[in-house]
Amino acid sequence: MRSPATTANLASGFDVFGLALKEPYDLLEVSVSEGRGVSIEVSGYSVPKDPEKNSGGYVALRMMDHFRIERAVRIRIFKGIKPGSGLGSSAASAAGVAYALNKLFNLGLSKTDLVEWASLGEVVAAGVPHADNVSSAIFGGFTIIVSRKPLRVLGFKPPRDLGIVVAVPELEKGSTRLARSVLPKEVPLSDVSFNVGHAALLAAGMAIGDVSLVKMGMEDSIVEPARARAGIVKGYEAFKRLAKEFDAGIAISGAGPSMLGIVELAWRAELSKAMKAIFEGRGIPCQVFETEAGEGVQEV
Repeated sequence: MRSPATTANLASGFDVFGLALKEPYDLLEVSVSEGRGVSIEVSGYSVPKDPEKNSGGYVALRMMDHFRIERAVRIRIFKGIKPGSGLGSSAASAAGVAYALNKLFNLGLSKTDLVEWASLGEVVAAGVPHADNVSSAIFGGFTIIVSRKPLRVLGFKPPRDLGIVVAVPELEKGSTRLARSVLPKEVPLSDVSFNVGHAALLAAGMAIGDVSLVKMGMEDSIVEPARARAGIVKGYEAFKRLAKEFDAGIAISGAGPSMLGIVELAWRAELSKAMKAIFEGRGIPCQVFETEAGEGVQEV
């Protein structure tokens, strides 16, 4: 199976918006044999092989316990999504395993059910079962977490001309738990209004296929400034200036340190060079993906 990288928040939609990317992605193979328990093999980027410490393994253990699956499950992961990059690496493993177990054991779970199970894997990485990355990894395209209890997810096909640039710096941001710990516990009502307005603008752009509205909606007055002040993202102000220069939407991808740029498809190469230059100008090597919106987990 192929499980996509995802980006969450898109600036104004903290823990609500998610977007699946065409690349990078993980490849997973999940098989069943006699016996019991979960075993994990990993190639590519390194992640824990202990099922209790691996987001995919954790999901497998919880699902097998709940559905009383008394078999041995072997998970092989080619990790193509860099862990700790802000591109939903843990979500890709969790979503891929939830999808595979549903198929292997004919559990009859809906996409929303799969998001609920896959979100448990985020406990390993973030300490809480948030669903923004796993929702887009399951549904594909653009997703909105309308509510958590009960879980309600809406999916939309992004605009055809939506081009995506992701700049992945070679530096460590620390854990997602740390990135969440720096967030303010209280915020001014004016900041809330600002984010609600911009989130509405972004969602409208996704729904009606207008890239210009999506770009305009990628502004945040709460989460991104707090993470920038904490030093989690390098060159944040330079990226925001670049957004104005290129008429692009630029935001922290998830909890960082990667930066996400949204622009019309024809402008990806130019934006890619400029985003890479900001990191490298600070002595930080950087890998850049020029991509577009992707599908959810699928068999290959």
